[in-house]
Amino acid sequence: MKKISVRQCGMIIVMCIFANKILLMPSLMYQQTSADSIFVLITLFLLDFVMLPIFIKLKESYPDKKLYDILKDKLGVVITKIIYIAMLCFFFFKCLLVFSVTYVYFKQQIYQDEFIFMALIAFLPVINHAVISGVRAFSRTIELFFGVVIAGFIVCLVISLFTPISTPDFFISSGKEFFSALYNHIFAFGDFIILFLIMDRIEIKKGQAKRLYFYSIFAMILVVILFYLFYAKYQITAFMHNNALADLLVFSVQFNAIGRLDIIAMLTIMFITLFQMEIFNYAFCDCFVNIFPLLNKNYSIVVFDILFCILYYVFIGRYETMVTSALFWLPYLAIVINYLLPIVLLVILIIRRRKIEKKDKNLV
Repeated sequence: MKKISVRQCGMIIVMCIFANKILLMPSLMYQQTSADSIFVLITLFLLDFVMLPIFIKLKESYPDKKLYDILKDKLGVVITKIIYIAMLCFFFFKCLLVFSVTYVYFKQQIYQDEFIFMALIAFLPVINHAVISGVRAFSRTIELFFGVVIAGFIVCLVISLFTPISTPDFFISSGKEFFSALYNHIFAFGDFIILFLIMDRIEIKKGQAKRLYFYSIFAMILVVILFYLFYAKYQITAFMHNNALADLLVFSVQFNAIGRLDIIAMLTIMFITLFQMEIFNYAFCDCFVNIFPLLNKNYSIVVFDILFCILYYVFIGRYETMVTSALFWLPYLAIVINYLLPIVLLVILIIRRRKIEKKDKNLV
């Protein structure tokens, strides 16, 4: 089996960390905790970051085993399939949320009208091909465009410095508002879960694991800077601006003789969204194949496309419904996947370590 490198794995992490955080989330968070949303963001990042050492230790303990096989051996087939069904729903709704938020952004900025059929025709074949080609193929594509995406992201941050900004007011929200925001936005996180799902396809040589920490911290810092600059620019009206990365360029889209610069944000968001949907679609299809081993990837792709198109009329067609779901009932699913699953894996690691230590003592 062809595996992906630590570098490619790190880039997948970066794309997942950007998911659902660089457009609508700063505005939604501001409605609850104002500029203190930065601290909510950092707290959720820290909770997510705990998953990385668990993943690295699990990979070291089971270097070539699939997550499904590990869970099946330790928990049984039924519980493992239940966990995979939960992950399948988790990644599907993540993909749905990414698309709905980005779709509204492009509809407002470019088309000024509905273009859903054009959007579906444009992106579905691309992300379906990514699933068929495999994680190695689309990770190499991400690797090819990674420098362009990061450069575009940083340029947007830098250009915002040429507009009026001032230090936001911090520590003005209550503890209840803070913890409420933690819960409401938890679904947008869980960025390292994809690593557990593809752990058997990742090649980590000795001493390379620390590079995953670098990519993770780098992406988190960029998102925190985005939040800070966004709140520094829109201290009162942040709740009205639903496209944070693009809105940083408002009032600065004309720059000397260069012309409109908002095209930089548009292209950056387009690439990031496409890569994120490829990752989440692949995760959905991988879960589907493990739940139904008699069916192959082609069936999983068909199921994904049909569900996606049907639920468009339920969620994406009603933008507020999708956002409300992500804030109120999808966090229940996120708690199971983001925290309970890593805890289960940590317990498996602890039990395995104790068995090894006991065996070593008996040998002595």
